[in-house]
Amino acid sequence: MGLNDKVSAERAHIGFFGLRNAGKSSVVNAVTGQKLSLVSDIKGTTTDPVQKAMEILPLGPVVIIDTPGLDDEGELGAMRVQRARQALNRADIAVLVVDATLGLGAADRELTALFRAKEIPYIIAYNKSDLLETIPEAGENELYISAVTGSGIHELKER
Repeated sequence: MGLNDKVSAERAHIGFFGLRNAGKSSVVNAVTGQKLSLVSDIKGTTTDPVQKAMEILPLGPVVIIDTPGLDDEGELGAMRVQRARQALNRADIAVLVVDATLGLGAADRELTALFRAKEIPYIIAYNKSDLLETIPEAGENELYISAVTGSGIHELKER
């Protein structure tokens, strides 16, 4: 039995969370080296959690969960948010993807509070750092990355 033959329950579940258009799906694609998730400039492209069991070096066997934006609006948006929150219950590790050009907002802080309450280890990945003039110093569980250029993606996988 190879590493990719492990059943889902035996793999670390890594959830990617954040607001719409923060670049969660782009980061997932960069981390996996696959076009796992559909990507567009339109807010709300990811409508349901996308889950894929795979092996990622140096992590080993994992389940990647790409979620809809947690700031979705309207009746359908509320259902998407609910599904994203359900995915949080399956996550062993959380990656909060934040648009670096906007910074950490109230909704992002609410998510980090949820991660702490559920005792889920997390990292804040400031995506789109290639659009910043200067990159601020990252905190203890923070990292500046760019899904477009690949900057910081290896470091994210190492964490």
